[in-house]
Amino acid sequence: MIPFPYGLASLLLALAAAAGYVRLGTWRRVTERRGARVALVAVICGAPLLTSGPGAVQLTVGLLAGYLAIRAVALGAAARGATLGALLGVEDLLRPIRPDTERPDPGRRLALGVVGVAACVGLLFVGNAVRLWRWSRPLDNLLVCLEVAVGATGLNNLILAAAGRRSIAGLQDRPALSASLAELWAVRWNHLVAPNLDRGFFRPLARRRRPAVGVLAAFTASGVMHVVPVIAAAPLTLSLRPALSVMGFFLLHGALVLAERALGWQRAPSAPAALLRARIRTVTLFVLLTPLMLGPFADVTHVHGRQNFSESPKVP
Repeated sequence: MIPFPYGLASLLLALAAAAGYVRLGTWRRVTERRGARVALVAVICGAPLLTSGPGAVQLTVGLLAGYLAIRAVALGAAARGATLGALLGVEDLLRPIRPDTERPDPGRRLALGVVGVAACVGLLFVGNAVRLWRWSRPLDNLLVCLEVAVGATGLNNLILAAAGRRSIAGLQDRPALSASLAELWAVRWNHLVAPNLDRGFFRPLARRRRPAVGVLAAFTASGVMHVVPVIAAAPLTLSLRPALSVMGFFLLHGALVLAERALGWQRAPSAPAALLRARIRTVTLFVLLTPLMLGPFADVTHVHGRQNFSESPKVP
């Protein structure tokens, strides 16, 4: 294990492996190319395991490495035209959306962004003072969910404000208005990662008439991206259980998206009352399942003074 901050150099290793993955698209020998790409994905995801340091640092390094793995897979088929900027996903963040209908208001976005980030910080201070996890772990997880929600919304507005009068895609598009989990994940949540999951995992498998496999592959890849920082934060004997919880969150969501398709719930109802019920159902399901992922993440970063990977922490 490389001590902090020298371990941050592991990101350079992950970036080099990601670039190598993309460039392997020029190889003509399919068998060797596939084997080499599997090895390089393992290097990208394993790079954060080389470093030690504060939980927040390991969380960030792990998420970045996981994103690089997803991005590399998405760019693999277009290796010849790939640039470093493309590998880092810059154009996904800046790609214009609905330029004819969007009317950017930088001042309003800036105000909303500051309020959102300030609200997130304020809730963190309250959570640290109250330490709700001493009495109810599930309720504290819901508080973490609220902090993430307002913080992500604030960050999204700051990104849109920084774009000035240009109409760009931020990180999200009003996820609370999602009428289904499929709409939430595919359209409204994390515009930086979702397009890469679509290009790298869902579409290649869906083209082979296996859309269900494509859905599960995309959610599995996203799960790996979030599992890596959890495993990097502690010895495997301590991190295995929370890592399985995080992966369970994404696999369960994949199964629910497929269930929505089977029930015909993936399309937003046209009737206002039915649309409202669909939105309430979607938000409720998402919020109730978030502790599976946010609980381990909160432990890693010691949010609200929580102890690492402890379901029944002792009061200090």
